[in-house]
Amino acid sequence: MGGPKHSDEYDDRFLDCEADLEADILAVLDSAAAAGWKRAEALAAITSLIDNVALGDQAKTETQRKIDEAMQRLRD
Repeated sequence: MGGPKHSDEYDDRFLDCEADLEADILAVLDSAAAAGWKRAEALAAITSLIDNVALGDQAKTETQRKIDEAMQRLRD
């Protein structure tokens, strides 16, 4: 994986990220097919896993925000 072309934001950064991830995602799909999973099953499982990771990240962010608020109330 090559990473972003620049450390700053730039117009095609999202597209570059997709292109970087594509080969690895396709390899995972090929590996799942070789193990006997249907492509649609593997795609659904990957989508579900990604949703779970995103929800976990959101929960961590919300938990940290609540901790920060509680700490601020203790200081006040």
